[in-house]
Amino acid sequence: MSWDLRRTIISFLCLFFKLHSFCNGEFEIKVPSAPLVAIHGHSTVLSCTFPVNGAFDLGSSVITWQRHLEVVHSFYHSRDQLDLQSRRYASRTSLYHSELERGNASLRLDRTTPEDAGEYTCAISTLTGSQKKSFPVKIAAFYTEPHLQVSTSPQSVELKLTSRGYPAPKVRWLDATGAELSNGTQTQLLTDTQGLYVVSSSLTQERGANSTLTFLLWNKDLHQEIRREFSLLAEAAIVLRDESRSALYALLPVAILTVLGILGIILFLKKSRCFPGPDSTATREENTSLKTAPQSSEQEQKLKNGATVLY
Repeated sequence: MSWDLRRTIISFLCLFFKLHSFCNGEFEIKVPSAPLVAIHGHSTVLSCTFPVNGAFDLGSSVITWQRHLEVVHSFYHSRDQLDLQSRRYASRTSLYHSELERGNASLRLDRTTPEDAGEYTCAISTLTGSQKKSFPVKIAAFYTEPHLQVSTSPQSVELKLTSRGYPAPKVRWLDATGAELSNGTQTQLLTDTQGLYVVSSSLTQERGANSTLTFLLWNKDLHQEIRREFSLLAEAAIVLRDESRSALYALLPVAILTVLGILGIILFLKKSRCFPGPDSTATREENTSLKTAPQSSEQEQKLKNGATVLY
C-alpha cells in the first residue's frame, strides 16, 4: 500500500469519527503545570481549558472533576450532575457555565481546608475529542504573628513563641553570629479544630552575659518568613531591677503612714481654731472688761461736771 493511500484512509477515518485528539493532536486540554497553592478558608480556581475549534455542543459534552477516586463535580446533559458528588464538596463547587462554550471548564472551590489537598483530575469529552489530565493542589495558611512568653528562674531564661498556620513550618533559633542553636531548643506541633498547625518553639538559656537571639519561621509553600530578634541583658541588670522593685515595695507603707500623719495634724489644727476651749473664752472676756473699764470712769467724771452722755 502506497503512502498516499494510507494518508487518504487515515484522513477519512479522522473526518468520520472526528477523533482529532488521536489523529492530529489538536484536542489538548490544559491544566496547571506546577502544583496549585490555595489559601486556607478562601476560594480557589482549578484551571482547565480545552479547544473548541468552532464546534461545541453543550448537550453532548461531559466534564468531570475528581480528587483521586472522589467525585468533586460532574456536568453532562447540559447541566450539573451532583448525585455522585462527594459530601465533602457539597455546596462548595461550581463551573463557569457561560464560559463552557469558550472552552473553559475551570472549577471554583470555596472555603478550602487542609483536607482538600491532593491530586485533582479534569476529564473532558466533547464531539471533537476526549482527554483528562491531573495536577496537585496544596492548601496553605499564612502563619500568624508569634505570641511571645518569657519565663525566668534564678538560673535561666526561657523564650517561647507560638504561631498558627499551614503546612508544618521550619523553625530555627540563631545566635548573634547566625549559627543555629540546637541545645536548649524545643519545638512542638499541634493541630487545631480547623486542621491548621499550632507551632510552639522555646529556647532556654542560662542567665549570664548579654546575648542576641533570632527566631526564624519559614512557610515554604507561601514563601513566608517570620524573623524576630531578642536581646537578653546580663543577670546583674535583671537583679538590679528586682532589687529596685523590692525597695519600692518596702518604702510604700512608710510613705502611706507619713501622709496619714500629716493629714491628722492638719485636721487637728483646723478643729482647734473652730472650737476654742473654756480658758480661751474667759481670757477673751477679761480682755474685753479691761478695755471697757476706762470708758466707765470717764463717763462718771463727765457726770460730775454736768456733761450730758447719750446712750
